[in-house]
Amino acid sequence: MQVKPRAKRRPVGLTSLIDVIFLLLLFFMLASSFTRYQSLDVSSGGQGGGADIKPAYLRIHASEKIDLNGVPMSKAEMAGRFADLTNKENMVIAIWSGPEANVQDVVDVMSAARQSGLRTVLVTGN
Repeated sequence: MQVKPRAKRRPVGLTSLIDVIFLLLLFFMLASSFTRYQSLDVSSGGQGGGADIKPAYLRIHASEKIDLNGVPMSKAEMAGRFADLTNKENMVIAIWSGPEANVQDVVDVMSAARQSGLRTVLVTGN
């Protein structure tokens, strides 16, 4: 009986594997986001029997063009103007977003309204 000599195995090339792992690592690093997202509590409308109070009307036309009850204001003035509204009991603010306003503008206004103590915030838009 004749024994066949074993064929020498070629070593496994790890260069290709390292390249693939590097590309996967690079992909996941670029595809992931490390920013913290801020949450904003939004509640749905409930049963109502009509509005007893007339809401304050805030219009967001664009990023730096905002008016409250027809009086123009800047984002820096929002906290003070909202504080004046919170002195009135059960004050409601209605936010209207115009066609040139982006979502971040609306979120900024809603956040400032909540921080100043306004309890009811209505949001409407196109």
